[in-house]
Amino acid sequence: MGASWIVRNEHGDVLLHSRRAFGNVNSLAEGRFLGLMWAIESMASHRLHKVIFETEAMDLVGVVLRPKAWPAFRYQGTELRNALEKINEWSLSGASVRVNRCAAKVADSVTMEMRYQSYVARGAPEWMKMVKP
Repeated sequence: MGASWIVRNEHGDVLLHSRRAFGNVNSLAEGRFLGLMWAIESMASHRLHKVIFETEAMDLVGVVLRPKAWPAFRYQGTELRNALEKINEWSLSGASVRVNRCAAKVADSVTMEMRYQSYVARGAPEWMKMVKP
């Protein structure tokens, strides 16, 4: 499974982006959880403390924001909330793949193009400069 994140400033300019491959992922739900945890941990390690997270995993948004409504996902909710404590100001919302198409394309490159090397880079990839956010 592939995952990615893109950091933009308040003007929409790409500051950082990253891709990671995950192995032995048993389900889409597990993959989405791992991807969101990795993104949160990455923001904390890059010392970004005012972050808006967007994910297509609406269930994970619910788990974090309304944990009592998602008792079967208690573990995931606890882990995500613990990771988010390392970020001073954050928000989490759902977004369609269409809205996050650049991040989806970076993540898809892991499986579609067999690009298993993880990385973090400044700015946007050249192809992304041609695509509107």
